[in-house]
Amino acid sequence: MGQKDVNGYTQYQKKVIRGFYDNKDARLIQKLGELVSTLYLETSEKKSESGWKRIKKMLLDLKVNPNEVDFLTRDKNLTMISKKLGELY
Repeated sequence: MGQKDVNGYTQYQKKVIRGFYDNKDARLIQKLGELVSTLYLETSEKKSESGWKRIKKMLLDLKVNPNEVDFLTRDKNLTMISKKLGELY
């Protein structure tokens, strides 16, 4: 086992943790794409509303301008979200 530092993490654990946070945007973009795909097929209004709330939160987490997020989610148009997703990717 590796030597643990003051925080209790080995060098390997620190590297894994850093990698996790360094790739946060890529993970969010992937999850956003999956959510958009799911919403294209969703028939339940309740699940659809929940999905749109998650889309809004994900876009804000990706540091998209709040005014743009409001514009993109106002009409609940998945095509616009897909185009933005293409820009982010």
